[in-house]
Amino acid sequence: MTSTHTPRGRLGKEDGHWIVHQFFSPEELRLSPDEYVARHAHLLGNFSFHLFRYDDPVLATWLGRIAQLLQDDAEIERCRRRYLTPVEMDEVHLQSADL
Repeated sequence: MTSTHTPRGRLGKEDGHWIVHQFFSPEELRLSPDEYVARHAHLLGNFSFHLFRYDDPVLATWLGRIAQLLQDDAEIERCRRRYLTPVEMDEVHLQSADL
């Protein structure tokens, strides 16, 4: 069996691209990283998509920014305040409490 190890991840470029498109909907991929984090950070456990290499530099940058934002609770809250309505904020906080 041939290894597909890369310096930043275990999957090849094509595998990483395929996985991303299984996990993220086309609509989600159109969101800015900040808005994606605002809407979904509370649902994400371990985020490792940024560790893989991608042929698409825009996708790689998008994933890297999400990973960066997820490292800082203050940044997540900043994103939420910018993109979510008060009702959506309440829903996110309720969902977070349930997790």
